[in-house]
Amino acid sequence: MKKKVLSIIMLAICAFSAFSQAAQKLAHQSDAADAPIVYFTRDVSAEGLMKVYGALNQKKQGKVGIKVSFGAPDEDVLKPALLTQLIKATDGTMIDSCGLSGNRWTAEMNLAHARKHGFDKVGRMQMLDEKGDIDMPVKNGYLLKYARTGSHFDEYDTLVSVFKFRMHFLPALDGAIKNVTLCLGSRSGKCLIHSGGTDANHYHDTKPDVLEKSFADTLRATLDYKKNWAFINVIDSYEPEDSCRGAKNTGDIGIIASTDPVALDQCSVDFVAGTAQTAEIRAAWEEAHQVKMLEYAESMGCGKRNYRLVEVK
Repeated sequence: MKKKVLSIIMLAICAFSAFSQAAQKLAHQSDAADAPIVYFTRDVSAEGLMKVYGALNQKKQGKVGIKVSFGAPDEDVLKPALLTQLIKATDGTMIDSCGLSGNRWTAEMNLAHARKHGFDKVGRMQMLDEKGDIDMPVKNGYLLKYARTGSHFDEYDTLVSVFKFRMHFLPALDGAIKNVTLCLGSRSGKCLIHSGGTDANHYHDTKPDVLEKSFADTLRATLDYKKNWAFINVIDSYEPEDSCRGAKNTGDIGIIASTDPVALDQCSVDFVAGTAQTAEIRAAWEEAHQVKMLEYAESMGCGKRNYRLVEVK
C-alpha cells in the first residue's frame, strides 16, 4: 500500500513539473504570430480530447477516418474510451494498417488485437490494407519516390490522427508523425520506410538518419495526398521501456492538438524531454529517439518546430 501511495505521489510530482515547464515556456514555444498553434488541456479524458479538437475547428467533409494504432497484443496503447466523444461528433471510423511482425501480419490478426484492447466497444474499425495498396507520390524527397498505404485510405476525406505519445518506447519517436507514416503504411509501405525506399518486400535495420529522412518523405506524401488533417497527441502515464538514463513515468501531462504535426510532436518532446535533469541528458534522449526527424520534416515543408501553446480549460 505504501509503495502504491508513493508511486502516485511521484507521478503527481512529475506531472506538476511538466505543467510548470509550460508556464515557464517550453523549449520551442514562441510568441511569433506566424507560429502554428498547439492547443493544450490537462484534462486527460474524452471531454478533454474534445476540448482541444474543437479548438481546431476542423471542417468535416465526407467520410471521416480516425487514425489510431490498434497495437500489439500486450502493448500499452491509447485508451479507447478517450475516443468516445470524438467518434460521436464526427461519425468517424477508426483506421489502421497491418504490421510486419508475425502476430500483426493480416487484417484479422490486427482487428483481434483491437478487440482485445477494447476499440470495438467504442466504434467502427477498418484495416486500410485489407484489399491492396495505393502509392502516394513524394515530391522532392530525401530518399523515397513514393509512400505506400492501404487502398481503403482513398475512401476518407477528413482525417484525425489520435496517438498515445511515448518518447521512451521505441527508437524512433512515437508520436503523430509516426502514426501517419509508418503506422499508416501497409506492410510494403513499412518496408519502404525502413529501407530508405530501396526495398518494398523486406524489413531492414535502418541507420537513424535514413529512417528519419524516410519519415519526413512519407509525411510529405501523406499531407499532399490528403489535405484535411487534424492531429492529437495524448501524453499520459506509461512506463519507459528503453535504457535512457533518468527516464521515468511522467504521469498524465495532458492532451494537445494542432493542424501542424511537426509542431505537435515537437511540443510533445518538449513536455517529456523537458523533465530531463540536465541538458546533456535531454540531448542523449533526443538522439536515442531520432528527434532529428522533426528537422527533416520541417525542411520538407511539413510544418514548423516552433509553436504557440494555448491552454484550453
